[in-house]
Amino acid sequence: IAAGSGITPILSITRATLDRHPGNRVTLLYGNKTTASMMFRDALMFLKNRYMDRLHFIAVFSEELQDNDLFNGRINNAKGAEFIKRLLPLESFDDFFLCGPESMVSEVARGLRGEGVARARIHVELFSASAEDAARRVRKQEERASRYGSRLCQVAIRFQGRRHRFDLECDGENLLDRARALGIELPFSCKDGVCATCKARLLEGQVDMDVNHALTDEEVAAGYILSCQSHPLPGAVSLDFDA
Repeated sequence: IAAGSGITPILSITRATLDRHPGNRVTLLYGNKTTASMMFRDALMFLKNRYMDRLHFIAVFSEELQDNDLFNGRINNAKGAEFIKRLLPLESFDDFFLCGPESMVSEVARGLRGEGVARARIHVELFSASAEDAARRVRKQEERASRYGSRLCQVAIRFQGRRHRFDLECDGENLLDRARALGIELPFSCKDGVCATCKARLLEGQVDMDVNHALTDEEVAAGYILSCQSHPLPGAVSLDFDA
């Protein structure tokens, strides 16, 4: 499910799935204002024609009328409910990938969870952090500064078989940014707590995560954290990026 330029990662996922997994089927629901504003239209039509029996492509336009009212409007919970009822029963799908404006992604993700879809089956990517997330980060930073000040934490990282150590203030930058500033090329993508590219397993100590839109409850319980959102708490912290 994509809207606007959110098609960029969704197109890559669609292409890879169809090319590499002959038994898989994909339904691509893509929202735009008009046909003319649709990104990667030629690439989408190529995939549609190449995988006619495995790719179900649905275009929804908010400013261009189509004969069937189901395909008019914006992708939101109400529109999703229409599709579930009339065309796309949820039991037909194993996983859901969402990318687009924060309002659309969050609303549709909540709607899917409300329909009983497990969080682990819903994969999201946002264009940018929401105002709510930004406010939460500021509040968290103020809380750490008030409680711990600039106390140093000893951080140990295992990445690609190598071990790295450095100190980081409790009220300082996040683990990912400090590590990369020191030349440790840890993986990342969105830096908004959405994609989980930067996740690691916490082996020792405690961290404070600002936001988490990517890890499941089971992953958090197993000790995984998002390094782009995590700040060490006093003491020694050990992370494994190879886990």
